[in-house]
Parts: sequence; C-alpha cells; structure tokens
Amino acid sequence: MDSQGRKVVVCDNGTGFVKCGYAGSNFPEHIFPALVGRPIIRSTAKVGNIEIKRLSRGRPA
Repeated sequence: MDSQGRKVVVCDNGTGFVKCGYAGSNFPEHIFPALVGRPIIRSTAKVGNIEIKRLSRGRPA
C-alpha cells in the first residue's frame, strides 16, 4: 500500500505472458498471453475502400 492506503498495481509485460497483481502479493492476480496480432497485408493496409484495423490478441493472434 502507498502512504494513502491504496494498493499498488504491478504489471509484468513479458515476452510470453502479461502478469498483473498487487505489490506485496506472492502471486499475480491475472495472467494472460502477451500476443497481439494484425492480419497480414502484403501490399497495403486497405482492401478496396476498407482500411484494415482489426486487432487480435491471445490465441486468435
């Protein structure tokens, strides 16, 4: 806890997983895959008049 009694959040953004929890805890509260992906576009980021902006995370990436 900080000087005002609030819990301090700690995030470890690793190469395989992101782990988040509170300072002083033995284990993280949340663990999830650290993968973010975008569809492969070979020549441009547009298909016709539509710009590709969709992102995926975790297993779908």
